[in-house]
Amino acid sequence: MSKKLWYALAAVFVVTLSLLIIGCGKGGDGGEEAGEEAAGELTGEYTIVALVPLTGSLGTYGENSKEAALLAAQDINAWLAEQGRKWTLKVVPEDTQTEPAVALRKMQNWFGDGVRFFSGPQASGEASECLNIANSNQILFISQSSTSPTLAIADDWLFRFCTDDSIQGPAIAAVAAAAGVKHLIFAWQGDTWGDGLQGAAAAKAEELGIEVYPKELRFDPMLEDFTKEVGLLDGYVTDLLEQGATLEEIGFCIITYEQVVPFMIAASEYPQLREIAWIGSDGTVKSAAMLANDTVARFAADTRFISAMNRPEAASRKEHVTKHIQETLGREPDAYAYNNYDIIWALALAIDEVGYDPVKVKEILPRVADEWTKENGASGHVVLNEFGDRAFADYDFWLINDNLEWEYVGYYDSRADIINWERQVY
Repeated sequence: MSKKLWYALAAVFVVTLSLLIIGCGKGGDGGEEAGEEAAGELTGEYTIVALVPLTGSLGTYGENSKEAALLAAQDINAWLAEQGRKWTLKVVPEDTQTEPAVALRKMQNWFGDGVRFFSGPQASGEASECLNIANSNQILFISQSSTSPTLAIADDWLFRFCTDDSIQGPAIAAVAAAAGVKHLIFAWQGDTWGDGLQGAAAAKAEELGIEVYPKELRFDPMLEDFTKEVGLLDGYVTDLLEQGATLEEIGFCIITYEQVVPFMIAASEYPQLREIAWIGSDGTVKSAAMLANDTVARFAADTRFISAMNRPEAASRKEHVTKHIQETLGREPDAYAYNNYDIIWALALAIDEVGYDPVKVKEILPRVADEWTKENGASGHVVLNEFGDRAFADYDFWLINDNLEWEYVGYYDSRADIINWERQVY
């Protein structure tokens, strides 16, 4: 059976099943059909499912987003009680394993149980996999970190509380230029996210006069052994040296998640790869897996491996979320965890206003997100553009320093197209 036919049959089955059981509604718990009760008259418990990658190559980020979502639910329920509301919110974290097929299956299962609202999934490949069923069945989902430009689609059912990679790409190119790179080699995971970010970064690099090496290192997102790819990379560096380039003029950008760990383990066996500039992306910022491996942490420090991530603005609830994740997980959250906190709040406030009705919530979500985050958000002011994506953001730069710790070293101002260094790296 073809993949498309399987999805079509699955969607028909889920729709049929949901129509049979949606009467037990409220997102899976209790009474009347979802959305029937008027604003201010909701009763019972309503569910939002948080699709988060608790395992797989985005496990660190998924854990952070899970805790942020659960904290938001706790805060929202306290607010609902203060306001005298008769309903409560339940947030259910679901592990997508950083696999698109798993994310789709989890969404289908919960939709069959009457759930209409989801935060996540985290990765663009996962979000892309869920898009058709969401559009066909009016499932509203908001990703905290899907950044692929190909998912900037008007009037679909995917919203994103992050900017797309048309901004992160220039940030990567800007830091390559700051490092004195004249020849930039790319390796990236071959999916919606990797293809989009690599394209944006390469285009901006060429605008800045950086030569993009013509041979590609595009790899399967599920690849675990990078012996072949690293051998090719070493050959590409040798080729550039034979053409007259110096090691100081060569940069390497890897766009992936925690697959960077086996990649760097393999690269550590090649002396000249330790002498070029290494650049990452938001998929590698604050990776716990990188710090957990001594070989990788030291290699990253030696190469000044620097990565960009969406910069959270100064916001009233940022420290509240930071403190919670430090206490529960023992680490600083990534920027996307703050986005997930705001996602849960925006959905809950919209549900409180118009009921558990995705059509009505979709209409007012941009306004609700704008108004609430302006004064109360954890990630800063969320203004959505015509595609339902965050309209603007800057990017922080992080690297693993000589103490083998993640360190913030500056940020890329996207509107001014400049880097403001906290500590001069190059």
